[in-house]
Amino acid sequence: MRPLKESLEKLPKLSKDLTPSLKNGGEIIRYDIFRPWLTLDDWQKKYIEQEGNCFILCGRQSGKSAAMSIKFGKRAATRKNRIVLMLAFTEKQAYALFFKTLEYLEAVYPRMIDKRTGYKPTKHVINLRNGSKIMCYAAGLTGEGIRGYTVTDLVIDEAAAMSREVFVAVSPMLSVTGGTMDLSSTPKGKEGYFYEASLRDDF
Repeated sequence: MRPLKESLEKLPKLSKDLTPSLKNGGEIIRYDIFRPWLTLDDWQKKYIEQEGNCFILCGRQSGKSAAMSIKFGKRAATRKNRIVLMLAFTEKQAYALFFKTLEYLEAVYPRMIDKRTGYKPTKHVINLRNGSKIMCYAAGLTGEGIRGYTVTDLVIDEAAAMSREVFVAVSPMLSVTGGTMDLSSTPKGKEGYFYEASLRDDF
């Protein structure tokens, strides 16, 4: 048996901001966790360019939140007057997605971020110079606190944990604009709105 020290020395050296992942066959892929747009998987690239309603069912640490943040950061920065609402069950989950979006915009589209007094990014809103806006809120148990918005893009992370009441509250937000809904989550059984969406033709 090869000594442990010798085996470790033969592993590729990783910089502090890269995380290794194994492909089929044992090939080591290096993911940049601080700049995920530089090391996207093929499925992430395809999803980012996908139009219409989208449904993502992934395991944990698969990169779904990174892909969603890049997709809607790019969409808001390159298309005028988009109103993007990012939701998750808890504020912590919602803000994690929102912060990744802001990081992407700061790196790739820094001049698009409106930083004038009164328009600077906050914990809940990013205003862009082309009239687009990205908002972030927690849906909570019923979604009652977020009724009333009109949006072009509804982005819901960890959707399997949300009650049907949340989707009743937020779906009308798209009715005037004819906008789209992106749902993502880890699996949580064959019940609820998220599971039913997986069976629909419009996702």
